[in-house]
Amino acid sequence: MSYTAANHWVFDGDDISGSLDSASVAGVLVAQIVLSGATFESTAVTRSDLGYEIRAITEKSNDDSSTHLLVVVPRVNIENEPVSFGGYAVLFTTRGNVAGDRYVHGALESYDVRTLSGTASLVTS
Repeated sequence: MSYTAANHWVFDGDDISGSLDSASVAGVLVAQIVLSGATFESTAVTRSDLGYEIRAITEKSNDDSSTHLLVVVPRVNIENEPVSFGGYAVLFTTRGNVAGDRYVHGALESYDVRTLSGTASLVTS
């Protein structure tokens, strides 16, 4: 059997939806994520041992607190039909700046893990 790597992923779950494409003319990975109705273009998409990691900063405040989103979807090989997959997302929030005299009481990071499901397919030009 001959398999081809997927080049289009669509995923959703728990107030997150999005897509990842590598079918562009330049072959660049492009992602878009919708979180609680707000759309984020990914700031970085990388291939790792986990699959494809899509990262975006969803909130940043003046006190050095920020919320980041990491979405992980698997690499997928396809024969003829689209393939279903499971993935996950982690919203992680960092609180304050611990450098110098400024200390924040309690955990400096918090994590909200969400499960995703989706479909990977092969889009031809």
